[in-house]
Amino acid sequence: MTDLDALREIVRKAGELALSYYGRVTPSEKPDQSFVTEADKAVEDFLRSELARCFPGIEVLGEEVESGVEKDVAWVVDPIDGTANFVAGVPIWAVSVGLVEHGTPTMGAVYYPAFGELYIAQKGKGAWLSDRGTRDMVQMRRIFARQDNQIRHDDLLGLSTLSIKRMKVNLPCKVRSLGTAVACFTFVAKGSFIGGVLTDNRVWDIAAGWIIAKEAGADVIYLLTGEPIEKLALNRDQLPPQLVAPPQFIDTLRKGIQFG
Repeated sequence: MTDLDALREIVRKAGELALSYYGRVTPSEKPDQSFVTEADKAVEDFLRSELARCFPGIEVLGEEVESGVEKDVAWVVDPIDGTANFVAGVPIWAVSVGLVEHGTPTMGAVYYPAFGELYIAQKGKGAWLSDRGTRDMVQMRRIFARQDNQIRHDDLLGLSTLSIKRMKVNLPCKVRSLGTAVACFTFVAKGSFIGGVLTDNRVWDIAAGWIIAKEAGADVIYLLTGEPIEKLALNRDQLPPQLVAPPQFIDTLRKGIQFG
């Protein structure tokens, strides 16, 4: 079994664990007023245990455990990205795990258990999707971001939850906020979104999605400066606004998005 196979199996099992809680959790509020549930904590504990077993010696930086890492190689874990959706019974939520080495995401897996989409990517090996969360690599298909040059009226631009309150979009497309940050990356990667805008997030929101989008042919940049995001710090700091999109759409999207 390759490292990518092992990661996919861990994330798939974590998704099954999360799904066992779906529809029967009681949320509490964190200091930032976002929801956390017993499912978030149970799934992160599972991920930490399984990652330590399969990849000994690599630290874990997670959303729900208030601790940092000492080295510059670590797994970055969001046990349930989209907890508000999870609590409300909306099926758009995901388990997200990325490996960051010396600032660069090199491997990632994102699993949406409620509708069975599992995305994986490894640096230099492409991005892949299973529509059924299958264990069988043969049944996974390689995915690519949009490769045409036209933005149409019915194309979709993804905005993260808080960014939709801070952005004005003047583009010939429709806007969708799905309630999970990583969807901006995965749905760009498979060509469903022409781009995704994210604000007020942290490294665990984007580490896995970053490598999946990059391996599918998309760029990830800082929205306000246009500079590519080449390194991610392994800390708990809030990140500047980001844009993920196929390279041919970057300039048009930046011109059509007003921030403030």
